[in-house]
Amino acid sequence: MKISDSVRKSIDDWEKNELESSMLHACNAVDGTAKKIYPKYKNQKRFTQILRDNYKIFGPMGLPGIDIANTAFPVGIKNPTAIGGNPDVADIIYSIHRCSHGHGDELPDGFSLLEDAKFGGDSTRIHIERGKLRLSDRSIFGLLAVAVFLIANKDQLDSKLNGYRLIFGGEIEFLINEWWGRGEDFLKIIKLHTP
Repeated sequence: MKISDSVRKSIDDWEKNELESSMLHACNAVDGTAKKIYPKYKNQKRFTQILRDNYKIFGPMGLPGIDIANTAFPVGIKNPTAIGGNPDVADIIYSIHRCSHGHGDELPDGFSLLEDAKFGGDSTRIHIERGKLRLSDRSIFGLLAVAVFLIANKDQLDSKLNGYRLIFGGEIEFLINEWWGRGEDFLKIIKLHTP
């Protein structure tokens, strides 16, 4: 499936409040992008690496206000790859969301997404209990932003995405077909709007 199709399907499913399916397609968009950038890496390494390399995009769009580069979570997952051996958000998204959905499994108890994005504004919640972590559904859009804004996908223009957009901070809109591969421009804009 083309990366642009995964982006479109993710947004379509999010609009239908089908968050798990939306997350699956967002993970596929990131996975396809990572395969282009790190063709020799195995799946887990390339997926977590592309997220870590692009926390500056993922963070403001998916988990604004949280220092995700320096935050580990008390969640037991197999083979975390973050420095120090404690899982970071890249490990959790890969191990819990990408792998569960990708293998047709149900999410483990305590990992469903919290609905924040549909209510607009800039409220973003995370619910943490020992062994459980519920991320905001904004993390879907953080994943999509990584796929859309990376230069590796500058060729993904697709008329089926006309009118589709990503929104930063509840007010700044990025029409996807105008923003493929423009990560540096995105970072300049959000720097002006981030304290």
